[in-house]
Amino acid sequence: MPDIPSHLPPFALPDVVPEHLPRQQFQLGEQVRWRQISNPDFGHILGVVYTHSASCSVTGLHYLILLDQQSPSHSITHYDFAFEEDIEPLNPPPLA
Repeated sequence: MPDIPSHLPPFALPDVVPEHLPRQQFQLGEQVRWRQISNPDFGHILGVVYTHSASCSVTGLHYLILLDQQSPSHSITHYDFAFEEDIEPLNPPPLA
């Protein structure tokens, strides 16, 4: 595993955590990419947190994604958080 910088994207704890958390759609280690973006970032699910996003007012499951070295934003950051609605599985490339 590559050296992983210790700086994570910002997040905040919600005021109230529900008794039953939503079922997560993606699993640890799964490869995903951001959907509806022309040149999307992509990487592996590294963690899942139930949190209140510091960047917008949304509370729920947020996936911590370790960006692939070939991902467009990798030169800026190695991690990003994503909402379930914003990502999709990264299908393996077809065999040549």
